Amino acid sequence: MRMFKQISVVLLIIYCQVSIGQNIAVDKEIQKIDTLIEYNQYDKARKKADSLYQVLVKINRGEVLEQRLEVRLQQGIIFDNQFEHKKALEIFLEVAQKAETNNLYRILCISYIKIALQQEKTDNFYLAYDYIKAARKIADKYKFTDLYSKIYIRYSFLHRYIGDVEDTNVNQGLNQRLLDKGFIGSIDSAVYYADKSIEYATMFNNVSDLKDGYLTLGSLYGKNRKNNVSLSTEYFLKALRYDKKLNNTENIGALYRNIAVNYLISGDFNTALKYNDSSYMSYDNVNLFYKYIIPQNRADIFEAMGKTDSAYHYLKIAYVDVVEKYNLEEVGETKKLEEQFQNDKKEAIIKNKNQLLIFILILVIVIAGASVLLILKNRKINTQNKTINKQLEELVTTLDQKQVLLSELQHRVKNNLQHVISILEIQKESIDFNNIDEVIRSNQNRIHSMALLHKKLNISESVNDIDLKRYVTELSELVKESYDTYNKKIQLNISCEVENITIENALPTGLIIVELLSNSIKHAFKDRAVGIITIAITKDESTQKTQLYYADNGNGFDFNTTSKKGLGLEIIVGLIDQLNGEIDSKNNAGFEITISF
Repeated sequence: MRMFKQISVVLLIIYCQVSIGQNIAVDKEIQKIDTLIEYNQYDKARKKADSLYQVLVKINRGEVLEQRLEVRLQQGIIFDNQFEHKKALEIFLEVAQKAETNNLYRILCISYIKIALQQEKTDNFYLAYDYIKAARKIADKYKFTDLYSKIYIRYSFLHRYIGDVEDTNVNQGLNQRLLDKGFIGSIDSAVYYADKSIEYATMFNNVSDLKDGYLTLGSLYGKNRKNNVSLSTEYFLKALRYDKKLNNTENIGALYRNIAVNYLISGDFNTALKYNDSSYMSYDNVNLFYKYIIPQNRADIFEAMGKTDSAYHYLKIAYVDVVEKYNLEEVGETKKLEEQFQNDKKEAIIKNKNQLLIFILILVIVIAGASVLLILKNRKINTQNKTINKQLEELVTTLDQKQVLLSELQHRVKNNLQHVISILEIQKESIDFNNIDEVIRSNQNRIHSMALLHKKLNISESVNDIDLKRYVTELSELVKESYDTYNKKIQLNISCEVENITIENALPTGLIIVELLSNSIKHAFKDRAVGIITIAITKDESTQKTQLYYADNGNGFDFNTTSKKGLGLEIIVGLIDQLNGEIDSKNNAGFEITISF
């Protein structure tokens, strides 16, 4: 017994050491991601964060939950900095919900700060205030003093925006609601909170918040430019030094532009033009939402200098940038997402209550039923025995039927695996280390088409008939999702008038669709932001043949005259021959092909 206790203690010590070592390694990776974000290397940060998050998801232990949520927050911050605000808000809301459920209050506080920032970007000031107020309450309660710099900078921004609303007498109803919630709505308050943010950022050496504080003060003092131009410029230059250290090209361009505006207001046009020249060095790297400001500033300078032709030239450039900006606005979708989140939260509470009532009701019914069963037990024994014997006979008969169907299904599987082997044999000659990822993905899609085919078989009735419409629809979506098309919109239009088809014809039909879709997604839409693919399956009443029509609005190519067909086209031709099919191909505005079999 004593030896057993000693062994248990040793094993516990080893486990703790391994866990601690693992947690330290994860913390180091999280710090590396923070550094990449700080230096604006968002692509590298996203790859590292995605990889680490997948590892942490697989570790089913409570002690890594906090680290998993920290990495999830980093993913949201990366999306936000790459202007994918909708995705960022989804992640911050998700993390907040999990942190609240598991009493992880520091992560909950940071999540609320990030959510408030997203609401500011969509002009939801009252909702932003609710979140930042909740964050401050948590920070006060749990002494998260190092987070005050982030909280106060948000307060400063909110008061600054309310000041703008008051100054222009816009949306007085919204302004009154904000004042009712505690907003002062003045530039003085905004300056006060920015100073407080700088104070705490300096105390905890938080470079990012320190830079934001200087930038905010520069903007705030710039609102009264006649008296505070020099002070505004001083703060902008302080923020500029930090952005240069972090090589934040986009922010550097914006700061140069702000300084140029200050000199323009003070009448020093040549110095203003010099700083605008510096901002133009970052023009190509500036996000489209803010790009127009640089040429607009340059147009203002030239207009003040009396150079109207140059001013008009840069004003046209600014106009083009503004048009593109408004085409990419996501404000409406972000507001809907928040509303949906609140509705889902309420529905979840109602659902939990309903589930509890249902559980109590079921429990009462079970108790009542058990009482009745005890009373009628002897009376039902004979009836149950007869039922069991009858069911046993039916099971024996059904088992014999299933055995026959299973044998047929095994034969189908064997034939389909032979198709896979044949395709792989063909690819052995054309495989290339440069396209190995595409080869694997193509084969995955082909094998998925066969797997989906077997999934659609109804083994209780037949192993030969396939619901063609469902098969084609699900297969097409599966192929589309296997390609990374987040930066292109691919629209599938699918119609099918043929209800069922035999497995012998369904297999080559599915593989043909896989090859055509893969070819279109990879090659057809290189010069297009939106791709449209149409698949229609009809029955020709005159010939009693099934017709598969496929078309896309891409670059197009002539199926019949292509001199060098790739492996995918060779497979298509072979599958059409297997169906004894006929081909009619067109190359007008895109690519069209009709296969009759």
